[in-house]
Amino acid sequence: MFLIYNQIRDARIWNKLHFTYTFFPNNHELEDLEIFLDDRVAFWKRNAPLKNNEVLALLGQDSLNEQELLDLSKAFTGTAQSKNVKDELCEAGRKLKFYMNQIEEYCAAIQAGIIDSESAKQIYGYKFKRSFEKALPWIVQLKSIKNEGSLYIEIVKVLNDWFPAPKGQNNIYKT
Repeated sequence: MFLIYNQIRDARIWNKLHFTYTFFPNNHELEDLEIFLDDRVAFWKRNAPLKNNEVLALLGQDSLNEQELLDLSKAFTGTAQSKNVKDELCEAGRKLKFYMNQIEEYCAAIQAGIIDSESAKQIYGYKFKRSFEKALPWIVQLKSIKNEGSLYIEIVKVLNDWFPAPKGQNNIYKT
């Protein structure tokens, strides 16, 4: 019986570690998304979160005037087309949503115990933290538009587990 118990336990541990490395989309797919976002809004190159006008453009809001769109297009690099600023930024918004949904799905798997949290933190902790911090204004605006307070809640839970606030202080990550 003891041998069977150990084999089952070891199989569970191995499965969690295996899913830690294989559950997330392949790196080339994510790299393509990251490059696309960088070309339009310098998502990874920046040190600060998205600005309000960038958030509105990524969400496809029509409240931006021509000068604001022109200013946003000046940040375009790589394959971005400054002729169709609205379309480029709207497409970047869809890709940002897909990107954040991938992280949310992975965090939900961590919370469900399918993926080993400590291994995942070692691999993706910095990427998840940085993505969330940069996209936070976009997430807040999206939650407001959709009137849905539970959007990206799994990311918040995981980040608060991985990077807890000092004792006596509120959680660092919230939306």
